[in-house]
Amino acid sequence: MSHPLAERMRSAQAEERRAACAEAAEDPAGALLTDPLAEALGDADPGVARVAARSLARLARQTGGPDAALRDALRSDDPGRRIFAAFAFAEIEPPGPRIVPALVGGLAHAEGSARWHAARLLVDAGRVHPEVFGMLLGLVGSDERVSVRRMAAFCVRELAPDLPEAARTLVAATHDPDVHVRRAALTGLSSLMDPPDEVRRRLAAVHETDPDETARRLAQRALDLLDGPAQSMR
Repeated sequence: MSHPLAERMRSAQAEERRAACAEAAEDPAGALLTDPLAEALGDADPGVARVAARSLARLARQTGGPDAALRDALRSDDPGRRIFAAFAFAEIEPPGPRIVPALVGGLAHAEGSARWHAARLLVDAGRVHPEVFGMLLGLVGSDERVSVRRMAAFCVRELAPDLPEAARTLVAATHDPDVHVRRAALTGLSSLMDPPDEVRRRLAAVHETDPDETARRLAQRALDLLDGPAQSMR
């Protein structure tokens, strides 16, 4: 006979599944619920998956580390399970290389809060593991997924506003065919420290020629922030 909480995790009602996942971390037999919790990481409702991740992280801290079910979830064929398994790992230990691939997948998640959580964790990982920054530069310029390019641009801005590699990558991204990526790149350019002259030239060009009105406004704002109102485009 399965545990009652495991049965509730399979309920047709998302609210019931979330409640069961939350209660699992409090249950005296919680260690026996890691398999159904790991399955819940792939729940169609991100709220259920998020609660399952928190419960797995809490149980792992109680036992001294992640169990096999959570490690298997990180290698799952289900992208959703991998993403929320990575979120659980990040509550157990500092984010490192083993969860980076899943976090990159998280940049494309349908839920905005999941995308931003993945981005924040990638920035945290990049502060300790320099190779993550190089990977993010590549994602901005070449990933086929629009949301990954966009979110990676925000990560690059956060990680290295003072590096010329960041400036070059964000300038290139202002040519992206997707308007949301261009907007993210322009926002990133406005935060650079001591940007090279090519940044100002490109911002001036975007202000004059980009077909998107919001992008043009962002270019103007970036010039204002970089040079001050007196020197910005009029």
